[in-house]
Amino acid sequence: MTCKYIYSHVVRLMNESETIYIEFEGAMFGRPKNILLLREYILRFMEMREIGARQILVYMGHLYKYLREEDRADYISFVDPGSIHTCPIGKDGRDLSRYIADKLEAVCRDNICLIPYNIRYHWILTIINEDKNMIYLLDSTAYRNRDNAKKTIVINGVKMYNVSKGISQRPCFKQLTV
Repeated sequence: MTCKYIYSHVVRLMNESETIYIEFEGAMFGRPKNILLLREYILRFMEMREIGARQILVYMGHLYKYLREEDRADYISFVDPGSIHTCPIGKDGRDLSRYIADKLEAVCRDNICLIPYNIRYHWILTIINEDKNMIYLLDSTAYRNRDNAKKTIVINGVKMYNVSKGISQRPCFKQLTV
């Protein structure tokens, strides 16, 4: 289905209160998850306006489905972007670092872990390659955003995870911009 077709369908056929129900497999996040997409959420996405965690989940679900079809889903783990908002950052970010470490603990070694999160109306993707002890941060505004707090929180989360696994090497970090 093309984007034009979906947009046309939503504008012409969906009423304001109608929703689309989407289920995600339990293996994707380690537990079953479902969401309801309102007409407004779909229009925001199609009109390239600000999007939320539900639209990011749809992207992630599509990626997971593709990886599963290619027998590669076991190599990628996903963190639910909606669950990050419910995790308190804490005074110095320690709570969020612990949350990241716990999520890494829940996945197998030698995986790549994708952690999307939103800061002030802007989505950032953290990719952790556990096998190489490497953290990639994809941020299209990195050249404007000099806030290193998120970088420190993620690095500390990986350090906590490494300590629990007996790994003494500090994780490497690479900032990527689009």
